[in-house]
Amino acid sequence: MSGILERIARGDQTAADDCVREYGGLIWRLGCRYLDQAESEIEDAVQDVFVEIWLHAKRYDPAKGSEPAFIATIAHRRLIDRQRQLTMQRRKVTKYAQEITSGTRSPISIEVKEQNDHKGTLYRQELEAGFRSLPDDERNALWLSVFHGLSHRDISEATSVPIGTVKSRLRRAMIRLTKSISGRPTQVAVKGGQA
Repeated sequence: MSGILERIARGDQTAADDCVREYGGLIWRLGCRYLDQAESEIEDAVQDVFVEIWLHAKRYDPAKGSEPAFIATIAHRRLIDRQRQLTMQRRKVTKYAQEITSGTRSPISIEVKEQNDHKGTLYRQELEAGFRSLPDDERNALWLSVFHGLSHRDISEATSVPIGTVKSRLRRAMIRLTKSISGRPTQVAVKGGQA
């Protein structure tokens, strides 16, 4: 009887289901071990591992090792990559969160496109004041999203709140900020601070 990987390599559609049934638990346990129980990340990583298995099944050689060893090796490599990405992302988010709470960095850098410098300075001050007047949770979410380009999921994990809450905070922040500067004719380009 052919192994699961050999069947996948031949294009047998039922082999994918068999692979998930046979090795899903192993890959899930490895994911939990490598990714610190971050369930949404584990789910994504497990899917990535199965895609890798599907793509590389033809490389499996039974003479060089067992099927479980081959699958565990693919899982190990993929999960290590994901673990490194998460670690770097968490460091970045922690750094940005510290900047927000410590006030060591100006929350926004604004380039005002207006010929009258006095009006431009006033507008910049009003925009900064509007940003600073936001409730902390909204300001922090906006800072992480707009100025550092973090996804809703990244912000959710960094702030330990559900994604729906992050979306609501961002929406409320944008509404409040828009109201605080509404009626101003100046065109503004907001630039995010880069680390």
